[in-house]
Order: sequence, then structure tokens, then C-alpha cells
Amino acid sequence: MDANSQEWGIDAFIPYYRNSLCNLQTVNNDLLATILQKNHSCTFFKDRSISFLSTNDTAGEREYKSVDEFREKVPLTTYEDYRDYANRMVVDGEKNLLCIENILYFAASTGTTGKFKLIPVTPPMIRTVNETAHLASSVIRKSFSFSLSSVPEQHPFTLLGGKNTGLYQRSTDDIPIGPLSQYFSANPTIPRTRSLLSINNTLTLNIIEGIHDFDTSAYVQLVFALAIPNVSSYTVYFASGFIHTIKLIENYFQEMSLCISSANFDQSSLVQKNIVDSNFRATLNQTLNEVIAQYGGEIYRLERAEHIRHECLKKNVPGLLHRLWPNMIYASTTIGSTFSMYKEVVQYYCGERLTLINLPVYGASESFFGCIASIHTDEYFLLPTSVFFEFIEEEDIQQAQPKTLLLSELEPGHRYEVVCTTDGGLVRYRMGDVINCTRFFSRVNDLVPLPEEPVDIPQIPLISLAYRVGNVLGIFGEKVTEQHMMNALQQTIRQWREQELPVDLHDFTSCSKLDVFPAKFVIFVELTEDQGCKIDAQQLRILQNTASAEVDQQLCKTNQGYSNGRSAARLDSLDCIFVRTGTFSTFVAKFLMTDRTSPVQIKPNRILKNEDHIRFFYDNQIDISSP
Repeated sequence: MDANSQEWGIDAFIPYYRNSLCNLQTVNNDLLATILQKNHSCTFFKDRSISFLSTNDTAGEREYKSVDEFREKVPLTTYEDYRDYANRMVVDGEKNLLCIENILYFAASTGTTGKFKLIPVTPPMIRTVNETAHLASSVIRKSFSFSLSSVPEQHPFTLLGGKNTGLYQRSTDDIPIGPLSQYFSANPTIPRTRSLLSINNTLTLNIIEGIHDFDTSAYVQLVFALAIPNVSSYTVYFASGFIHTIKLIENYFQEMSLCISSANFDQSSLVQKNIVDSNFRATLNQTLNEVIAQYGGEIYRLERAEHIRHECLKKNVPGLLHRLWPNMIYASTTIGSTFSMYKEVVQYYCGERLTLINLPVYGASESFFGCIASIHTDEYFLLPTSVFFEFIEEEDIQQAQPKTLLLSELEPGHRYEVVCTTDGGLVRYRMGDVINCTRFFSRVNDLVPLPEEPVDIPQIPLISLAYRVGNVLGIFGEKVTEQHMMNALQQTIRQWREQELPVDLHDFTSCSKLDVFPAKFVIFVELTEDQGCKIDAQQLRILQNTASAEVDQQLCKTNQGYSNGRSAARLDSLDCIFVRTGTFSTFVAKFLMTDRTSPVQIKPNRILKNEDHIRFFYDNQIDISSP
């Protein structure tokens, strides 16, 4: 998706704002009525005695007279309530268990549990995905002070993943299974959308699907983007993946330049190693030559390759993206919640002249829930047309069946867990996402411009992502979130840098250690060094010997529950353990990459619960015992 595409360029925001956002609760209630009316005859609904909303004052005995009655009579659910039904659909091919619509796809997700979830994807859900992308594009276009359509012949770059349709796992009745981001690869029978994804990018899906190694696929996509001088935007879903693509450019720019100057991928060691099909490599070369030919012949190839080499050879100079593509308008990735730890690095590669915006949509395997509200903040507005929303107040999250609030009842300054009822058959489903309600929509400079009508703006809540419910450490109810840990680590590293120790935080994860008394938390940390600087073994020993106490002190400042546990001696001081360079990337490749996951969708694993995962990080700790 790109804001400069004519296909996405029609202004979708104003009608959506007037028709849906300005009638937030009414529209959301109507959606619930539609979902229940459609699905109430399905097996899950019958097993749970779930009925539907009455359309008149003479409701039948089983019908709900109101949304409130529905919420009173139907309990909240988690994925475990659906696991058996999903297995029956996949293994036995049973129909109409959760929803009446045809199931197009099973979206695979692990969430925070480590156990696979299979979410049914229906045609209305895919329409929501497309409409949200269209809406987000409209918001981005309206938010820039100049018209993006006035910028000629701009091409977006979005890192895509996919594989040939025959490689996807399938249910007994031949429904493909995989990450939601690869739906359009698994279902090639939707030519218009596939065509849009290809047009709105620097490389077609057909070619991307033929490359099975992730780094090789990213490399090839980057070469095609680098061959084009006027790329308008640079999008990678997660910030860690965004940085990884830039590192690929930094590490392979010489080979990339040779590929462009010769219009031949035989110059690439990754391609030679991981693409053995000579016919496919010939197709790559022919396609690259056709792309380059649009901008000139041999002289253009040589000049473009030299420009790439010249800019990549500059060390410690910010703004690499803007220097490689001077006409680029914005870069986009997830920079909210705990991804904010990567923001400084991402911003360094963007430089001062390139706008960095949060990922334009808030979505998950269950549905798309929100759309970007600002190119300046990490805020979203929720979509009353996507799912029926309910919210659990943060202080009630640990309860099994807490009371919920509606969209119209959110208040700025409070946090809530998201609950949704979806077209795919999830009913009052606890997402596990905790959001901040930041403020209400208004006519201010850092939000998308609102139309003049209506004059009075209804209370439309804006939200940002806070954390996942499963990503909370707690031994005695401390509720230490990944954000608390990140803040403590960043403050500690800030102090080290003030002492002229040139280190920064690359990544971290954590676990509870209950086999000691008192129990404690363990945080595994991978550090990076500033370019051109290196800490010696003695400095590393000093850091390791003091890190636990310093991070413990900072965590006491950021989390009162943890501070109380330490003061009462219920908790021992945490262990902060340094791990070797590359540990986190190896962990992802070894434990998180599967046939059902997409590399572009893998999220940081901040809380370890699997014993094999915990042992892996212990096995990779840096040995500082040597004098």
C-alpha cells in the first residue's frame, strides 16, 4: 500500500469520518447485530446458547433486547474456547462451526502463548483489510502539506513476503494456512488485489513468491528498489525488520551495485547460493534489465550503481534512505509501544529530511482494528466497521469475566484490553492487546485534517498500543511490562554513555527465575557498539558486574509494584545477562521461523516461557570470567 498510488488515492477518509466515526457507537452496534444475525445458527453459537439482537420491541425468548443484554449473557472468551472447533475445521473439514461465510484462509498466529492459533478469514474480513489500506492511504495523503499526486512517477517500496501457492499447508478441504500478510499469495484467484500489490511496489508478487530464502528475497527486492531513482516511500512492517533491510544494504551494497551496473544477479553471492534454478535467475535478470531500461541504458546503470556505492561508503552520516532516494517522501514501520526502542536507529537512517511515520494500520490475524490518525504520532482511530469492540479496564485485566466498556465509553489517560466480536466467529474474544486512550479527535496540527462539517466533533477516541497481556512479568503480582523493562535498560545505558562507554541496546528478553529464594527476574541483553568504537574486555567486565544492580535500581523507579517487592524482600535483585552478538537473530531463525510464520510478521519475544528458549539464552551468555 502506498499513499501515492492513484488506485488508493481517492479520498476515503472524509466519507468514513462523517458516516462511521461521527456515528461511532451506532455503527458498531449495527455491526454486532449483523454478525450475530448471520452466525447465530453455527455450531459454536448453538453450543454456547448465543443468540442474536432483536430488531423490534417484541423480542423472542432467546433474542437479546440490547447490546447490554448480549454482554451480560455471553461470557468473554479466549482462543482456547475455539481451538477444538478450529481443529475440526482444519482436520475434518467441518463447515459452519464458527461462521456462515465461506472460509478463504486460516491465518496462523502464535500471539504470546507460543501455541499456534488458526483464525478463520472470511470475505468480509478481506474487504476490511482492503478498505483499511485505502483509508490509511487517504489519511497519509491528506496529512502532507503538499499534494503527493503532484510528485511525478513515484514508486513505493514495501517489503513483501510470499511463496508459491502450492507450498502452503492446507486443511482437509484445501483451505490454505499461513500468516495473514501472505493471504494474497496463498489465494492467487484474486487477480485485482494481486495486481494492485504488484503495481504498488517495485517488484511483482509472482517473482517474490519464487524466492524461498528470506534474506535472498529481501536482497532481490532491495536491488529492484535501488535500481529505481524515484522511490516515494519505504515500508517494512516491524522496526526490527526495517533495520535488518538497511543492514542488508550496508553489508551488500557492493554486490547490489554490481547487479545494477550489469543488470545481472549472478553478481550476488546470496542469489548464487539460494536460487539454483537457472531459468528463474534468467527471469530475474530480464526483469531487472526491463526496469532499468525505463530510466536509460548502460550509462544510467553505471551512474546509478556509482551513486549507491558513493552514498553507502559514507560512514557515520545519517539519512541513508534519503541519500539513496532523494525524492523519497516518507518511511513507515511500527515505532509505537516497545518498538519505540528502535525508533532512534530508524530515524538515523531516515535523517532529518525524511518523514518517519508509524505503520498505517493496527491489525492482527483476527482483523484490522485501526487506522493511522497522524503522521507525527503513533496514534490510531479505531474502526467501528471492522469488529464489535469492547474494552476491559487495565485494573480488571486479571479477572476471568470482568465488566467491559464500549467504544463510546473510552476516556483519555486510561488503558484497556481490547475485546472483539468478529465476522469470522470470535465472540467477545479477549485479544490480549492493551491500548492507551490518548485523546479525542480534534482539529489540531499534529492530526489528520478534519472536514469543516460537522462543526461539532463527536468524542472519537484515539489510541496507541501499550503492551500485550501475555508480555507481563509477575511473580507476586508486580505486572512488570516490557515497556517498564525497556525504560530501565535505556536509562541504564544512558548513564553508561555519559561515562563514555559507547554501547547501545540492540535487543532484550526476560524470564522469571523461580528455582531460587527469593525469586528474581532475569533480563538477557544484546548490546551494540557505536560505529568506529569498541569496548575492551575489561570495560565489558565492569559493565557486566554492575549491570544487574543498575538495571534493578532503574526498574524500581519505573514500576512501583517491583519496588515494593524488592523492599519487602519478596524479590531478589534481578540478573542482567549479556549475550553474544547475533544471539537474537539466531533465536528468531532457530525457534520462531516456521512454515506458518512470515519473517516480516515476527514480533520481539520479550517474555520467555519456554524452557528451551530460556536455555538458549543462558547458553549464549558472554563469558567474562577470564581475567
